[in-house]
Amino acid sequence: MNLETERLFMRPIRPWDADALHRLYCDPLVVELTTEGIPPTREMSDAWLALYIREWKTHGFGFWMVYQREDNGDLRFVGLSGLRPFDDDDIQIGCYLFGDRSGQRIAAESLKPVIEFAFAIRPIDRLVCIIRPTNIRSHKMATGLGFSCLGPVVVDGTDYQLYQMCRPPQ
Repeated sequence: MNLETERLFMRPIRPWDADALHRLYCDPLVVELTTEGIPPTREMSDAWLALYIREWKTHGFGFWMVYQREDNGDLRFVGLSGLRPFDDDDIQIGCYLFGDRSGQRIAAESLKPVIEFAFAIRPIDRLVCIIRPTNIRSHKMATGLGFSCLGPVVVDGTDYQLYQMCRPPQ
């Protein structure tokens, strides 16, 4: 299931994406905002890739590789955007972008079709996202997409702000 916007082409993660994903996970901004400044090992990146592939097979959703269309028609890998199970009732959205793409509204643009996809394929009441308190850009992006902040939450020992978006009325 590919997704597209005016500037972006998105496709589900595949096993051959390991090198690209490891480069993304080692990007300084991604490391700062997601792993408390500690770059992941290749084994950690490969484990996340395996998890994401399993989630596609198990749940029918997951992360998409996000490519930006360049003026010459080429596609440039700029990050990940997608869905993960959060708990028994909720699905979490998430996005990781290379630091040089930050501030270009790529995250919001990539998440809009992801959100539409989630509500179209699942009878869920809401989507959630968790954002580290210091990630100001992501807080602004989440509220701009229509998420509302519910307050602090601790997930796997890390402090986050929990946001939700309720299913739009039919």
